[in-house]
Amino acid sequence: MKLLKKISENSKKKFTQLKKKLNIETNYTITFDTINKEKKLVLKEDKKTKLVGDFNFYGIYNKDTQIWNWANIIPEVDMKQIKFIEQLRMKAYTFEKNNDSSEVNVFFYQFLTNDSMVIPSKYVGLIVDLILYLTDDLYIFNPTNSVNNIQFIGLSNILELH
Repeated sequence: MKLLKKISENSKKKFTQLKKKLNIETNYTITFDTINKEKKLVLKEDKKTKLVGDFNFYGIYNKDTQIWNWANIIPEVDMKQIKFIEQLRMKAYTFEKNNDSSEVNVFFYQFLTNDSMVIPSKYVGLIVDLILYLTDDLYIFNPTNSVNNIQFIGLSNILELH
């Protein structure tokens, strides 16, 4: 099976699994609360907590400039996240050894090997699929921050589901 097909099917599978637990169509408020001295992702609907979980922060995408920045080069990201991103990005070899010079394969390799890069909007959805494929995350949330950048936040573990 071609790698791109595996990546796409993995993403669909994870989406379907999470849809059974959570209404993905709902416009949740995402906060990061400290619980037992650790930051946790909290999804709220009308001020009611719906989910508490562990998370990974991958980076941001500026829609206006089309520039992606990995979290490991963003100020104030904690060391645990930086190390996780660095480990993830080492998986670029998957695409280097693939002997596939398709546009998407080359994009994945470049994406993983550059701290920052211009990414046409048509590839933004592929970022989610790639991260889900390379990690054990259950879902990737894409909230927009206060300066209109899209954040890529992975739900790695559900601790509470209401």
